[in-house]
Amino acid sequence: MSIVYNLGMPYMGSKRKLSYKIVNTILELNPNCKYLYDLFGGGGAVSFYALQTGKFKKVVYNEINTGVVELLKKIRDDGITDEFLQWVDRETFFKHKNDNDWFGGLCKVVWSFGNNQATYIFGKDIEDIKKQAHNYLIENGYKIGDKEKRIKLIKQFKNDKKIKGRFELEQLERLERLQQLQQLERLERLQQLEQLEQLQQLEIQNKSYEEVKIETPINETIIYCDIPYKNTGEYQNVIDYDKFFEWVRNSKYKIYISSYDFPLYEVEEFVHRCTLSNKANNKVYEKLFCNKKDKLYLFDGVEND
Repeated sequence: MSIVYNLGMPYMGSKRKLSYKIVNTILELNPNCKYLYDLFGGGGAVSFYALQTGKFKKVVYNEINTGVVELLKKIRDDGITDEFLQWVDRETFFKHKNDNDWFGGLCKVVWSFGNNQATYIFGKDIEDIKKQAHNYLIENGYKIGDKEKRIKLIKQFKNDKKIKGRFELEQLERLERLQQLQQLERLERLQQLEQLEQLQQLEIQNKSYEEVKIETPINETIIYCDIPYKNTGEYQNVIDYDKFFEWVRNSKYKIYISSYDFPLYEVEEFVHRCTLSNKANNKVYEKLFCNKKDKLYLFDGVEND
C-alpha cells in the first residue's frame, strides 16, 4: 500500500510532519490495536496517516471546532469545488470565521494568519497586491493542486505588472516580495485530501473530548490526544488542563498525549524543524506521553523486560 505522508488541513500545532512517527510508535508498542480515537483531531494528520496504514478497524476523528469539522465533511463528500477559490477579503473573514459551516472552517484554516484562526492572513499593506495576484491566477487557468502553474503565473504576474504600470518605491517593493500566495498553498494541501480514498472510512465527530463515546475493547483501543500546548500560542479553544488530567487518570483506556511536558510516563521524543522560525537552530522537541508504563507494559498488563 502506498502511503502519502504529510497529509493534513492547515492548522496551528499540526502534527503533519510527525504523524507517521506518532502512529508507528503507537503501533509498535501496541501491535493488537484495532481502534484509534483522535480526540483533538485538529488538522487531522494523525487520523489521515492511521487510515492509510490499514492497521485499524476504525479510526475516529473528533474535533470541537464545528466549522473545521464541516469543512472536512465537505471535502470528504463533495471534494474541492470552485467555491474554494473565491477571494476572501478581510471583512468577509471577520464576518464568517466563527460560523459553524464549511465556509467558516475554510476561513479559519486557509485565510488566517499563521493558522491561528483569529486574525486575517494578510496585512493591510499587502492585501491589495495579493488579491490582484490571486485573481490573475484564477483568470489565467490556475487549478487547485497545480503548484508548478501557480509558481509560473506568479512570476508572470510580477513581470506584467512591471511592464504595464508605474510604481511608487513602496509598491514596487511589495511586488518584489510577492513570492507566494499562502492561501493557494493551503488549498493545495486540502486538495490532497480529496485523493485519499480511505477518507470515506473516517468516522468524524464534533464533540468535546470527554463526550466521545468509547465502548470498543480495552485491549484493542488507543486514545490519542494532541491537546493545546500550555503557553505556546493563542488557541481558540483552550482546555481546562486540571479537568483533562483528571479525565486521563480515571480512564480505563490507554491514552497517548503529545506535549512538551506532561505529568505522565514519557514514551518518545521527536525532533523537527519549526517552519515559523527563520533561525538556524530552529529545532523543536516534542514528546509523546502515556498514562501507562508503555516500555514496560503492553495491553495485557504483563511486564516485558
